[in-house]
Amino acid sequence: MKKNRSIADLKKNYLENKSLAGENKVASWIKITLALILYFTALFFQIQLSNLSNIAGVVAQIQVMVSVYLVVAVRDKGYQIAVFINLLVSLIIAIRIVFLTGNMDAIPGIVVPLCTIITISIISFYERSFDTKLTEITEQKKELSTLYDQLASSEKKFLQQNVKLKELNRKMKQREVRLNYLAYTDVLTGLPNREMLINKLDYLVEQSQEKQERFAVVFIDLDNFKKINDYKGHYIGDLLLKSIADKIKKIVFQQDMLGRLGGDEFTLIIQRDLSEMKIFEYVEKIRIALLEPFLVENMELNISASFGIARYPRDGITAVELLNYSDIAMYKAKEFGKNRVQFINEGL
Repeated sequence: MKKNRSIADLKKNYLENKSLAGENKVASWIKITLALILYFTALFFQIQLSNLSNIAGVVAQIQVMVSVYLVVAVRDKGYQIAVFINLLVSLIIAIRIVFLTGNMDAIPGIVVPLCTIITISIISFYERSFDTKLTEITEQKKELSTLYDQLASSEKKFLQQNVKLKELNRKMKQREVRLNYLAYTDVLTGLPNREMLINKLDYLVEQSQEKQERFAVVFIDLDNFKKINDYKGHYIGDLLLKSIADKIKKIVFQQDMLGRLGGDEFTLIIQRDLSEMKIFEYVEKIRIALLEPFLVENMELNISASFGIARYPRDGITAVELLNYSDIAMYKAKEFGKNRVQFINEGL
């Protein structure tokens, strides 16, 4: 379809150009004919009025103007015709008037056509030179236009590539954020995972050594959670873990960090310098809240938790020591009957 349309367009353009060329040829011949009529009419009067030098000079100027008009209006063909008729006139005047009649006063009539030939030759030369310059300028303009189009196309491609790079960078950043989230977040509960908790403790130890600050680590372990997994299934167990995490998060202060170490074990980092009594009241509030029944899949589930607490720098000066001692304190709470809060320095 496109091919047929292209052929039709080419045929149409060819016919239009042919028609214009025909019209230009007709117009050129009309100009030449009118110019020749005027020229030879002036020549006739010049010969008839050869004795009247003033009038003959005016008529000769008309011939010069007609010759210049042919060169300017009809270009190359006009130039050739103008040279021919001026040479012809020069010969006619030389033969008929000077040589046959011996009238030497008519010699200027010979010189004028020759000077006209020189004049129109100069005009034709500069006209061709102008055309050459104009052609060069047109070609340069075409080259500049082509170069501009290429630059515009390159700029468009560059912008498209830039958009693609921005989109790729955005996706890479999203992927990086996602990877960081997976690396430092517990997928089930959305809490910080073991890696994040240890990094946080290392940071707090480093900061606390410089600023002489204190903080506490609470190890939380659910009591008899294995029975829920065994009797209700891991799916129900996971839903219960999420509910427990949500309930504790509502109680935890914004400055503190609650994380999941794995399984049914959680850790709370209390980043404030609280007294032992304040810490106990804080953790006790969490313990009591966990005793309330949890509704999971239309089932009421009851759970309790044991809490072990270690304080920096009294009970440990590294992240490993603090986690280890809070874990020991938690196991001691289980030994004392579970569902209780136990400090590492208490009863050990």
